[in-house]
Amino acid sequence: MVLTYDHYASYLIDWCNERGPTFKYYFPLKGGWELWVQADFAAYVLAKDSTYDILREVQIYKDVYQRVDMLFNENAPLVTDKIAIEIKCQTFLSQNDFIAGVGADIAKLAQPKLKVQFQTCQTGVLGIYFTQQAHDWLVTNNFTIIYNYGEVGCAIRKLYP
Repeated sequence: MVLTYDHYASYLIDWCNERGPTFKYYFPLKGGWELWVQADFAAYVLAKDSTYDILREVQIYKDVYQRVDMLFNENAPLVTDKIAIEIKCQTFLSQNDFIAGVGADIAKLAQPKLKVQFQTCQTGVLGIYFTQQAHDWLVTNNFTIIYNYGEVGCAIRKLYP
């Protein structure tokens, strides 16, 4: 079954509402927690509907050393049904690098950087943050805040189309 971007966003909001209060325990983890977000969110969606096609760390870029964090609908016949998502999770150790990391993910998802078979797929970025500076930057850069619990927030931005 094809997951639409709206369904992705809806599942993400529900997941954030359920898991968000625990995010504060992940911020201090050395080495980050993006992989946990990838696996836990995928498991959450698949528990709701196991027919969805969800992959992690997929090589969709022309640069063979880069991988997209999540790819939905890889087997969809139309490339425009595929959804590539980059994730950035702020940590205590990397809080000053978060904004630059989100900006790098936005640049990485530029259509010309994708392999031909993935060009025109839908793309977006998810940022999970805890500083006011990160929140303000995300809002200024056209992200939609989809979750806020105390200092913790989640924001998404659809890049293409």
